[in-house]
Amino acid sequence: MGQDFATRSMLGFAASSSRLARLGDRIIMPAKKNKKPQSEARSFLHGLVRQIKRSRKPVTILFTDVEGSTSYWDRHGDIKGRLMIDQHNRVVFPVIRNYKGRIIKTIGDAVMASFRDPENAMKAAIAIQQGLEQKRKEDRSFRMHVRIGVHTGQAIVERSDVYGDAVNVAARIESRGKGGDILVSHGTASQLNKVAYHLKKKGSFSLKGKKNPLTIYQCNWQDSAKFVDTVQFTSFLPFATQQKAELLMHTAVTIGLLYFIYIKYLRYVVADSERLLFLTLDPATLLNVHPIAPVVLILAVALAIQFFGSIHTIPGWVVRLVKGGFGFAIGFAALYLLMMTFSGSLEQEVRRVISRSDHLFVEVVSNNTAVYARPNSDADVLRYTDSGNLLLLADVKHIKGITWNKVFVGSGRHGWVERVLPPRIGVPEKRLTLAYKYYFRYQDLYALIGGLLGFLWGYLNFRVRPF
Repeated sequence: MGQDFATRSMLGFAASSSRLARLGDRIIMPAKKNKKPQSEARSFLHGLVRQIKRSRKPVTILFTDVEGSTSYWDRHGDIKGRLMIDQHNRVVFPVIRNYKGRIIKTIGDAVMASFRDPENAMKAAIAIQQGLEQKRKEDRSFRMHVRIGVHTGQAIVERSDVYGDAVNVAARIESRGKGGDILVSHGTASQLNKVAYHLKKKGSFSLKGKKNPLTIYQCNWQDSAKFVDTVQFTSFLPFATQQKAELLMHTAVTIGLLYFIYIKYLRYVVADSERLLFLTLDPATLLNVHPIAPVVLILAVALAIQFFGSIHTIPGWVVRLVKGGFGFAIGFAALYLLMMTFSGSLEQEVRRVISRSDHLFVEVVSNNTAVYARPNSDADVLRYTDSGNLLLLADVKHIKGITWNKVFVGSGRHGWVERVLPPRIGVPEKRLTLAYKYYFRYQDLYALIGGLLGFLWGYLNFRVRPF
């Protein structure tokens, strides 16, 4: 398998070089009469060459390959073969990421990874062999052996791949080993403490297309320090790009529904309880969460995107909770929308009231609405409040055709806010607040039950994907 991987890598790089050469021929040799396209083509090619040159960096390439995998697939079939690859990946991937490596690609049971630091690549190689040995001791049915090749050199490092001679050399080195081997090129060994990493010269071999033979070293990793001890294997699940996008979508849907539930239910529960209302010196801070909630939501989503982009492993229970939250959103929304379509006797049934709030609420419906110290627009303004804020109604007064709501604005403090701003010359009448009771109905109960059932479905439906 390793030899096939090396061959494919070399052929792929050669094909890319050949295509670039042909592109250069086509671009640099246009018709003589058309000079402007020729100039533009040359500029394009020169820019492409400069970009490729900027991408050349020193890098350490690590290849792994499972010994005897082809015969294993042949003897045991596709399902057991895929499970074997999954076991391999669940050991190899966490080790590579633990030592700051980047998994570039996999082909079957072979893995290609890159490291900026040769020492990290060496530690990862040793930790992989130690992790596999540890698993073989714990499970006698696990008999996997892996060969590893490591080489350091210049390569073209792009966002999702690495190209160049260093890749071909690393693949060839790996193909020279057998199960349990770690083979290292002279380019890598020269940057390491050979004694500390137990490196011994194995010999030289000729690489096709190379004038000079390549010296390789073998690592006696059985005598090395326990680099595997810092790696987490069981507590966390490997977390791929596709899974990140899926989990991020589930999280966004869950947060959106929680915000909806807060707006429709929870803020009334908080505002209706005097015990909760006076927990702080200024209870309005509890009641006025609504205007900043969208900002908090945007920040939460931004932080979630940054967090999911930076992590590579995640606890299984977190994935279960997020999947459950997504199920809650689906179940709640499905039943809530279904009951909105009811009419006649069914509509009357689901809209029957189960409970109502103890207090009347005043909801602000216009931005920059003033709360006055007295029921008079010439009085001192205690604060300005925006649309969506929810306040508790304490009293109502009608003065000169204007209805004033007395509302709580702090511990033992009250303010006054107008319901409707009367019309003036050139200015129409403007609604500032609404006063109403909150009712919890059967349709809300059914929707929440549907959400709970959806949560159970999502939580229990979680399955570990092969990796």
